[in-house]
Amino acid sequence: MEYSLLKDSDIVVNIREIQHYFYCPHRWGLIHIGSDWSENFFINKAQIIHDNVNCKSSSLLRGKYVERSVQVYNDDWGLFGVLDCLQLTPDDKGYYISKYNNRFSFMIIEYKPSRTTRLQATVADKMQLLAQKICVDSMFDVQCSACLYYSDIRKRVEITFEQNDYNNLKQAIQEIRWYYSHAMVPHIDNSIYCGGCSVKDICLPRVVKSNA
Repeated sequence: MEYSLLKDSDIVVNIREIQHYFYCPHRWGLIHIGSDWSENFFINKAQIIHDNVNCKSSSLLRGKYVERSVQVYNDDWGLFGVLDCLQLTPDDKGYYISKYNNRFSFMIIEYKPSRTTRLQATVADKMQLLAQKICVDSMFDVQCSACLYYSDIRKRVEITFEQNDYNNLKQAIQEIRWYYSHAMVPHIDNSIYCGGCSVKDICLPRVVKSNA
């Protein structure tokens, strides 16, 4: 699962862009190419949750350390970003961390306001988590686990990945770089659900779709 994606490009991609792109490439383009932004209830709710989590602190809970706002990167994939939480569980076969003078296995925890039933949002969250995992695995030479924590139900859901997920992420990163290099916003997809989108008043999806 090793891809060398940075050899022919100096464009690096923020991990949060992965979630935006898989949710809706057109929305991603408006935000990151066109510098358009608007907030709604869902954005503000998510921001409050992440503000509470991303306090750049460490804690010990039931024998496990939790590191918050962890900066990560992967040069080969051209990815960088910040994790909500990285949970460290003592493990004799794990990675040694001098700060705690112990070895640990890792779990990434990405916070989400609520669990969704819409496929595009589910895939977007999964791909964001995979990008985080790729960074952590390469930085610490581990195979970490990863989960989404849904605040509304206060439950973690562990996520697993297949080879096809890595292939899809690779393709998306290549597309993102192409749009950046050409300063182009992707066309809107007629199948995209726009009801909860914060930038729909900027995008005007009904007008765009009717003229497509």
